[in-house]
Parts: sequence; structure tokens; C-alpha cells
Amino acid sequence: MLSRSLLYLSILVVVRNGGALKLEESEVVDQFYSTSIVSMEDLLEFHADLLFQLNSYIDVLRARMKLIRRIADYMMEHDHIVNLEDHSLNYFHLVRHMHKDWAHVLELMEQPLGRSQLLFLKESRPHYPSAWDLEEGSLGIHRMQKTYQLQPKDMVRGLLDGVHHGTRFSTLECFTVARAIYKKHRYHDAVTWLEETLSLYDQASEQTKENYQILGFDVSQANNLYIKGLMHLNRYKDALKAIDRDPKPYLRRLRDRVEMRMMSTIDLPLEKPNPPLTGLQLCCRGGCPYRDMHRLTCSYNTTAAPFLRLAPFKTEILSLSPYMVLYHDVITPLESLTLKNLSKPHMKRRAMVMVNNLKVRPFIDSGRTSNSVWLASHENAVMERLERRVGVMTNFEMENSEVYQLINYGIGGHYKPHTDHFETPQAPEHRGGGDRIATVLFYLSDVPQGGATLFPRLNISVQPRQGDALLWYNLNDRGQGEIGTVHTSCPIIKGSKWALVKWIDELSQPFRRPCNR
Repeated sequence: MLSRSLLYLSILVVVRNGGALKLEESEVVDQFYSTSIVSMEDLLEFHADLLFQLNSYIDVLRARMKLIRRIADYMMEHDHIVNLEDHSLNYFHLVRHMHKDWAHVLELMEQPLGRSQLLFLKESRPHYPSAWDLEEGSLGIHRMQKTYQLQPKDMVRGLLDGVHHGTRFSTLECFTVARAIYKKHRYHDAVTWLEETLSLYDQASEQTKENYQILGFDVSQANNLYIKGLMHLNRYKDALKAIDRDPKPYLRRLRDRVEMRMMSTIDLPLEKPNPPLTGLQLCCRGGCPYRDMHRLTCSYNTTAAPFLRLAPFKTEILSLSPYMVLYHDVITPLESLTLKNLSKPHMKRRAMVMVNNLKVRPFIDSGRTSNSVWLASHENAVMERLERRVGVMTNFEMENSEVYQLINYGIGGHYKPHTDHFETPQAPEHRGGGDRIATVLFYLSDVPQGGATLFPRLNISVQPRQGDALLWYNLNDRGQGEIGTVHTSCPIIKGSKWALVKWIDELSQPFRRPCNR
């Protein structure tokens, strides 16, 4: 039998009491598949188990049909009762046959089949992806579309940002994405996805269309949503054409509504907005505007610690103000693999909870689609080595700094623009270690397409590459937050993004980096 461990929702509790700010954590058992590729691996295994049970159920039905077929053949083979008057024994044959044989057939037909398979499917139902998962995954697809300026007609055929992938969308998947976008009132994009839905359906074979119907898809639902989307965009003539293509009676009533709207309004069709590309969109696509780099250098760091004379850090300076450095090949593939394998069973979905007047209101931050786990510096031998390595890389005191956070992203995974230093003045007072003076971000995997770490104010984009580590200072020499460190994680197109984050506290560094008074 399949055993499934639940993922957890890690909740950050923000408590305000007279202006004071307190951070707490709690956990709520729940499952999320769309926010981490880790859980997708479990889901793929789960899908294989379900297929096995379905095939087992089919085998049970076939065995029962074969048995009943043999009984029917036997009955027809021994059916010699043509005329009851031919022989008096025929009376007995008929009585015994009707009493015994048919009662046995009835008993066989009444026996429930596939009880164990049905029980498995019922008990495993809570482990299926939820409606939230489906919506989150659909919005992840839409996020990829908007960030990288992709066309649905290309996406459904596997062409993503100029690279052709070996995957395609079906009618059902297009309709799922279209409905999620429609619910967010993005009618221009929803209509485009619905057009692809109807186009793919028209191109499908009759057998495929029948399979769609068996799975609960009704093309009239897609057409109905398409017509309503056109009405939201004041495209009434196109809506009438769509109605004429569908013979369903209820759409004729919809035609009356469209015609009434046409007569009662003078609004022109709404044109799709076409704003210029933002800096975030340009940089995520690898086209950041020019920035002056004549003072930046690449070098081998041999001076931070004695052992670096034998194994120097490959150092690439990306920015001087705020200070930002990219180290190459500072974590080995084996160390990365070890951390990922040890962390997979403990990955959690993070959420925010606001506590105000004893009322707890949890909510999932849609600006961050990832699962994560906290790792202490003494968690294992790999973490102990990394802790010493970070101390050498940064020349900071590590004793009182925060624990590490290992992160894995999901479908179109991203993280909205944010800073690592605290914007609320009270926060550092209640953390013990003060604000976060610096951040070290290790990349544990390559991301072939998308997923860059972007600093939009600095026009700096770093593509994840296994073994690299990005260091930047969050505070200036006066201990104030550097607004230029606003950063985001671009949506992932291909690959699985794993990252390990270390935040270094400021109060332990008075002799390592004194403030400029």
C-alpha cells in the first residue's frame, strides 16, 4: 500500500502589542504540490500507484466477466429443453436449473467488485492536488507568460521564450489555465487562452473528443466562458459569431442578451493594453539595461584565510555600492545533493499569519511560490563546513546569525521584489541579533531557463548555476538599509531551482565591520 507523508505549512506569526513586533512560528498540516518541484516527485510516484490500482480493478472486472461468460456458455450448451412434453424429466431439469443456476448467477452479479481498489482511491483522496494547487499552477503559467512576453499559441506547442521544449498542452489544460485567469478578471488573456482551447478541440480526433467527454469536459462550457469574456471586452460581434458556432439551446438565450447590449451601448471594443517592457521583464529575459562596470573585477581571493592560498575563491565583483560579489565553485555537487536529499522529507510551505486583537488570520503569500526548510549550522557535517566557509568568504562573525533556509520553487516559481533588511524599525529590536547586515545565497542546482536572481534597481541579473554563491550587503556603513538591494526571483521556465540562504546579523560584527559614525 502507498504510504504518504504530509507536507506542512510553516506559518510566520506577526504579533503587534502597543507598537511592539514579535515574530513566531507555528505549523499547520497541509499539502501543496504547485509550490515545489519536490512535492511533484511524490505526486508522480502517487500517480503510478493510482494507475496500478486502476489496472488491478480492470483485471478484477475482466476475471468476473470471463467467469460469467463461461457460465452463460455452459447454460446455452446444455439447453436441451425444447418441449416439456417430450419427457417428464424435463420438468425436473427446468426446476433445478431455474432454482439453482440462476440463483448462483444472481449471487455472482451482486458481489461487489474491486473493493480494495475502491478503498485505496477513497483513502488516498486527501493526497490529491487541491483546487488551490490547480489555480496556483495555472497562475504560475500565466506569470511565465507575462514576465517573458510569451504567446499562448506558442506555449501550448512547447515554444517558451525562443526555446522549443518537448511538451504540449491539451484542450483540458488550456481550459484550466483560461478559467483561472478569467477568475482574476484578466479577460484579454483569458480570451486568448480560450481561443486556443477551442482551436485544439476542433483539431482533435473524434475519439479524443469522446475521451474528453468521459473525463467531464463539455466544449459548450469553454464556448460559454469565451462568449462572456468577449462581452466583458465589448466584442459583441465576435460573441455572436461564437454563439452561432454552438447549437446548444441555452446559448440562444445568451444571443438575446448580446443583441440587447449591442443596442444599448456605444462602447467600443476594449483594446489589449500594450505597455512597454518593464526593467524586471527585460532583466528576467537577460536584457538588463547597460550599467557601468569599468571598476568591477574578477580575481582569486587568497587573503581572507590561510587555506585560500591553496584553494582560492573565484571572486567576481558585481557591485561596489551596495557591495555585491559572486563566488564561483564554492559548494560541491555532492554537498548540494546531500543537502537536497536530507531536506526533501521536511520541506514546508511558508505562509504569513497576522495576529491582531487575539484574532489569527493566516494567508498564503502569492508573491512567493516555494517550499522551504530551516537548517542549523550544526545540522550535519555539510552544514558545519558551509558555516566555516561562509565565515571565510564574508569575514563576518557567524556565531549568532540566523539559521539557513533551503528553498525549492514550483510551477513558474518566483519571489516578488523585496529586501532582506527589515523595513519595520521595531523588528531588529526583538530579534536579538539586530538587522541583517548581509545575505549569502548558495545555488544548489542549475536552472537552464528562467529563475534568475534579479536586482532591478542595479540592473544586475544572476542566473543560478550549481556551485555559485552570491553575497551582498543589506546595510550601508551607517547601518541603514540599502534600497538598491531590492531583489526578486524571476519565474522559472525550465528546471528545478534549489537555493540555500544565510542571513548574517549586524550586532555580532562591531570589530569585523564597525559602523561609520
